Amino acid sequence: MFGGEIVNADSRQVYRGMSIGTGMPPHDSLKRVPHHLYGFLDPSQRYSAARFAADAARITRDICMRGKLAIIVGGTGFYIEALTGRMPLDRPPPDEALRARLRLESSVHPPKFLWDWLRVKAPSIAAGARPSDSYRILRGLERAMSDVLPDRLERDACSDIRFVVVRMSLPREELRRRIALRVHEMFRAGLMQEARTVRAGAPGAPALSGLGYTEALALWDGCATEQEAIRRTIARTEQYSKRQETWFRHMRDVPIIDALDEERATASIVALARERLVPA
Repeated sequence: MFGGEIVNADSRQVYRGMSIGTGMPPHDSLKRVPHHLYGFLDPSQRYSAARFAADAARITRDICMRGKLAIIVGGTGFYIEALTGRMPLDRPPPDEALRARLRLESSVHPPKFLWDWLRVKAPSIAAGARPSDSYRILRGLERAMSDVLPDRLERDACSDIRFVVVRMSLPREELRRRIALRVHEMFRAGLMQEARTVRAGAPGAPALSGLGYTEALALWDGCATEQEAIRRTIARTEQYSKRQETWFRHMRDVPIIDALDEERATASIVALARERLVPA
C-alpha cells in the first residue's frame, strides 16, 4: 500500500542468535517485507540509544529517498524518543563509579529529593525532567556531575524526517493472557538451548539480561524448575510491560490505538499515515 519497510526499535531484537527469546519476526515475515536492524549485532556487544538513533536515521533516510515509507516498530521507548528528538543524547559516556553512587543515592532518597539536587547542580537539565521521573533525574545528575566532555549527537540530526508516533494499547487482562501464552511458547520453542548457546559464546553478554534468558539459564543450571522459570519470566514481563506503558504515557500528543481488533487498528494506522505523512 505504501511500499513500507520495517525498522526495528527493540533493544534486544538487534542481537544475532536470539530470535526465540526476543520475539523476532518469523522468517516468512522477514522475507515478505524488507526489515532493518534485526539480528545484526553480536550478543557480547552493547548497543546504545545514541547509536540506534544514528543507525535508524540513516536507514530511514535511505528508505525515504527510495520513495518508500519507513515503519519503525518496537517497544523500547528510549530508542524511539532518541530517534524522534524527544530525548537529548548529548550526555557523557557512563562513569561506572559515578553511576554506582547515584544508584545508592536513589535507593535512599525519593525522586523529588534527587530532582531538587539536580535543580541545584544543573537547573536547565532539571527543567527537562519531572520531579517523579527517576530515570531522567539520574541520567541528568550523571551528566551534570561528570567531568567528561560528551560526544555530542547533533540535535538536528533527524530534523529533516517527519515522524508520527503511535501507541498500541490492549486491555490489561488481554495483555496478561498474551504474555503468558508467549512465554510458554518461548520455552517450548527452545529458549533454554538458545540461552545456553549465547552464554557459551559470550558468558558475560549484556544481551543475556533480556527477559527469559536468566530464567532459562537457571533452569539449565538446576536452580529452578521449568514451572518456576516460566512463572518468573511471566512476572518479569508483566512488570516490564507496566514500565513501558508508563514511559509511553509520558509522551505527549501520541495517538493511542486499540490493538484488540487488528483490522481496525491497521485501518487507523493507515489513515494516520495518509493524513500526516503521505503528500496529497
